[in-house]
Amino acid sequence: MNVNGMHDASLEGAEMNDPPPPRPILAIVVTAVWGVLLVPGLLGAALSPMFFDAPGSMENPAAIFNALVVVSFPVLCIVSIVAVWALWLLHRRAQRRVPYAQIAAACLPVLPVAYVVVAIIVETAGVVLSGQPLGLHSTIIKH
Repeated sequence: MNVNGMHDASLEGAEMNDPPPPRPILAIVVTAVWGVLLVPGLLGAALSPMFFDAPGSMENPAAIFNALVVVSFPVLCIVSIVAVWALWLLHRRAQRRVPYAQIAAACLPVLPVAYVVVAIIVETAGVVLSGQPLGLHSTIIKH
């Protein structure tokens, strides 16, 4: 019954204590962040054939793996955006508190970024600990 004493069909079956449906805040943030970073990711993917410019690099597993990591970033951005929205639709119906699957899908593009960060740290540590002078390669320096 509404204020006028009339029966309101829209409230039929709904409890006053039902929580409001969840808002797609995570999906909107993921779409904005990965959507913006998709553009430089596509540029990096377009330039990834340069991993194979050096002679013999077609047989180098590190070059192949690194090219795949660079190409995977824009792909994972798109997959993450689509998956987060799809999971939000499912989560909205399930009424769970913490959308763990959505959070995992939102973090997919972080995997190639984390690999690049770890690779830079490991390579920098290797150069620093090698004893070689920083900046110039030892074959360029004339003694």
